[in-house]
Amino acid sequence: MASPMDEHGYFSLSLAPDYTMAAVRRARVVLLEVNPNVPFANGNCLVHISQVAGLVESDEPLFEVGLPEIGPVQEAIGKHVADLIDDGATLQIGYGGIPDAVVMQLKHKSDLGIHTEMLGDGILSLIEAGAVTNRRKAFMPGKTLATFALGSRRLYHTMHRNPGIEMHPVDLTNDPYLAARNDNLCAINATMQIDLIGQCGSESLGHLPYSGTGGQVDFVRAANRSRGGKAFIVLPSTAKNGTVSRIAPTLTPGTHVTTSKNDINYVVTEFGVAQLRGKTAKQRAEALIGIAHPDFRGELREAARKMNVL
Repeated sequence: MASPMDEHGYFSLSLAPDYTMAAVRRARVVLLEVNPNVPFANGNCLVHISQVAGLVESDEPLFEVGLPEIGPVQEAIGKHVADLIDDGATLQIGYGGIPDAVVMQLKHKSDLGIHTEMLGDGILSLIEAGAVTNRRKAFMPGKTLATFALGSRRLYHTMHRNPGIEMHPVDLTNDPYLAARNDNLCAINATMQIDLIGQCGSESLGHLPYSGTGGQVDFVRAANRSRGGKAFIVLPSTAKNGTVSRIAPTLTPGTHVTTSKNDINYVVTEFGVAQLRGKTAKQRAEALIGIAHPDFRGELREAARKMNVL
């Protein structure tokens, strides 16, 4: 799906240049669905008419996703993370209610930068509040960078010919070396389950796939490389109406490990922050049990003892 052609013969694949630009380079035939609702964004997301074999015209409304509902659990997690983010930090915000809850509590910050995978309405709210200036970024200062956009019509309108926003392929936005050139890079991503040594399962529920790989590991590693960087993994302490602890002795069998124990840094639930990087298995277990739901801390300690972790 592409924007209408400009006066120089270029279409913009603004909503998802992620791997699409690589596909365009390698394809034998390129067909574009041209839709006037698609914004014309700047960046390495342009396709020239000379590359295109055919066009299909469409005026279908774009898929829209607004801000999720934020409850007290998400709000508490958001406050814990926001307290650790300084003015001038560069942000990567993952998808979901908790990352957006963090964003809602950053509107009073100043000179924030954006180098992210997904551009959504949470980041848009920071731009509109004046919290984002991108002035203190070391890599591509002055620019909000993303590789795909998913939000409201207001977001898509803001992207249109906005010199402060650029959309680039995923091999630029998600390259840990490039993202880490920004000092104080803060990566905020959600997971579904974490075990007592810090392995995160963010892609599957047991063996059942839940999502694609995504950029979580890319940005955790980038934040770890960044001078002053912080990588946050956020999750509610429980699932299924409080009947299941998301902090578990071991991941559910078959779960795909997304972020490894060697990459994990900060883990945040509504009960606090556990800083795991550089810690022993015993220290990790103690820290994670400390931010688990109180109803499950006793059985987590007992399981950790049986595993000889405590």
